[in-house]
Amino acid sequence: MLEVLETDLIQRAQQGDAEVIGALYEQYYRHIFRYLYYRVGDPGTAEDLTSEVFLRMLSFLKRYRSERSRPKGGSAGSPFQAWLFQIARNLAIDHYRKMSLRDHAQLEENLASPEDDPDGQLHQGLTSQALRQALSRLLEDQRDVVVLRFVVGLPVQQVAQALHKSEDSVKGLQRRGLIALRTILKEWEITYV
Repeated sequence: MLEVLETDLIQRAQQGDAEVIGALYEQYYRHIFRYLYYRVGDPGTAEDLTSEVFLRMLSFLKRYRSERSRPKGGSAGSPFQAWLFQIARNLAIDHYRKMSLRDHAQLEENLASPEDDPDGQLHQGLTSQALRQALSRLLEDQRDVVVLRFVVGLPVQQVAQALHKSEDSVKGLQRRGLIALRTILKEWEITYV
């Protein structure tokens, strides 16, 4: 039922319904911003990239096809949220390509302060700044899976669609990413729940 409602909203947005486009923005903005914030570590850059995600959404919305609306024999679509995360991930990758190596290293060392973080303090001694620094030490695919699963809260199926991977691959990356994250946090003597 929810998929039918989303499909209807997407079709209305594709026809230029500004109210629906605004509702989609409101619905997904926080999730996209949170993902990008944990990828780039700077609230200003995350805000800029989030804005670019929605600009690209508007540019490519007419070409978007959900799984339910694809023509017979046509290319498979993806749920709208997974599509937005594909755009966000590609923008984050492009952002790092444009940065010099020096700027990237400096960014990881000078991540935003916890006061700038929309989540604030996470758990006993585990600040979001420490989490971002620990996440930056994971392999990119592991980091993407962990952030999308546990920071953004996407189910495995949507993470797989957003990253163009199988569900089994996502589960493996999640397991290895969490093991690596626990090891890093243990090395830093940071407690977590």
